[in-house]
Amino acid sequence: MLKRTFPFSLAAVVLAASAALATGLTDRLQAERMTVVKVDHAAGRFECAEHRRWTVVLRADLREVHPGDIVKVEPAKGKPARIVVVRTAADEIASPE
Repeated sequence: MLKRTFPFSLAAVVLAASAALATGLTDRLQAERMTVVKVDHAAGRFECAEHRRWTVVLRADLREVHPGDIVKVEPAKGKPARIVVVRTAADEIASPE
């Protein structure tokens, strides 16, 4: 039986690439998720804690959004972005994490 082994340098490259991809995914998820600080229903926008700026979204989507909620913004070409509540403030507070 012939046994092949990878050279150490190839294994190191594979491990480094895996770590980089995982970090990239985590960073992307963190960038997409935002914590709501304030909601301005009249203007159709909310203030994000992480980015410290107002984000314009569809007014109809803001009905269910409250300060403290974790949301994800889905950009739309030529229109206000859509907002999805990922986790409510009550769920966030109750979480043991």
